[in-house]
Amino acid sequence: MTPSDPEGDPPPTSATASTAPADRGSILPDSPLGWALLLISLTIYSAFAGAVVAGARRGVGPGGAPLFYDFAVFYQAGALALKGHAAAAYDDTRFIAAVQAAFPGSSLRLPWSYPPTFQLVLAPLALLPYGVAYLVWNTGLLTAFGAVCARLAATSRRWCLVLAPGVAVNALFGQNGVLSAALMGAGVLWLKTRPILAGVLLGGLAYKPQIAVLTPLVLVAARAWKPLAAAVASQIIFSVLAGILLGWGGWAGFLAKMVHPAGVAAASSSSAHAIPSLQVLAADLGAPPPASMILHALGAAGAVAAALVVWRRREDAALRLAVLGSATLLISPYLRAYDMILLLPAVALVLDRASPHLFARAAAAAAWLAPALLMFVPTKIQYGALVSLAMLVTTCVAAWSAPTGSVTLPPRGRSA
Repeated sequence: MTPSDPEGDPPPTSATASTAPADRGSILPDSPLGWALLLISLTIYSAFAGAVVAGARRGVGPGGAPLFYDFAVFYQAGALALKGHAAAAYDDTRFIAAVQAAFPGSSLRLPWSYPPTFQLVLAPLALLPYGVAYLVWNTGLLTAFGAVCARLAATSRRWCLVLAPGVAVNALFGQNGVLSAALMGAGVLWLKTRPILAGVLLGGLAYKPQIAVLTPLVLVAARAWKPLAAAVASQIIFSVLAGILLGWGGWAGFLAKMVHPAGVAAASSSSAHAIPSLQVLAADLGAPPPASMILHALGAAGAVAAALVVWRRREDAALRLAVLGSATLLISPYLRAYDMILLLPAVALVLDRASPHLFARAAAAAAWLAPALLMFVPTKIQYGALVSLAMLVTTCVAAWSAPTGSVTLPPRGRSA
């Protein structure tokens, strides 16, 4: 999918001419520093992936987790759906046992908490051998995300988004942050030109409800009624289809998980400290549970308000996408470092500004690096929410100072 205007790109206005980046016709870096970062990134990613694969024995890595970690859970959920046992995925004991049986020697304990609609998407992958399914999954998602990146930054800077550590983390673990970013990005970029398709894509974010919660609110703020109707209608149809094809027991299991979310964390081998939320940050700083929850609620309310104001007052697709991604990460009490790929549109916004201030540059650098640092560098303080907050502030400042125009995306195939 390539988000573009079917009637062609509009000629650059005075507003876009001052803010859009120069397009030199190459996806390669245009500076020595850019080349250095590109080569360092590729070297690190290749060495890390090679070490992980080389250290695996019979599909289980040296840490006791299946090769490609989270993708093993997706694959097994799809396999259960394919065998007619979709509801079994919501029984933590049965599901974890099924994953460990598929990967003998694995100590991974990750419960299944996604809706049956996501199982329906994953079921065809279970028809393929595990390694092939992993390659198909990543190839499809990275291609879609690359198409979104092609509309967010000048060609000489797109590598910075496609090779961001957050993308690499998602690819290595087979996670779905890239899927969220592609759906959100394409949906927002197509909002004006293809409203029905945009609504269907944005509705697809419901596969991860905590990521989708802000989207209908901003559509209401923007008075985007057609996309909103398409999002709701498509999800109703998809949900009914999942119930018919996979059985309604899956929906019963999913709703039970939603009623008792604490049980998901209790059954998982992943640490709650890894959640980059305001609530966890407050707890790490010594706040008691009630105070940390209140702080998170206040931060989430502020993020919602900021997103609604920007979507109501600005029609710029890049600004809307940047603020939606940043605010979404501050709302959910349950997310992981790989979800911080949603900050990349805000990073692109900083890259494409003519002279971003020091705070914006520092925030963008932190957002670019944070997913990998949070995954692999232990820290006593979960600072992920501070990075998301910094990017939300940066995007709101950009929205406040931008002229009242509708498009600042770099025109495709021309000099901006």
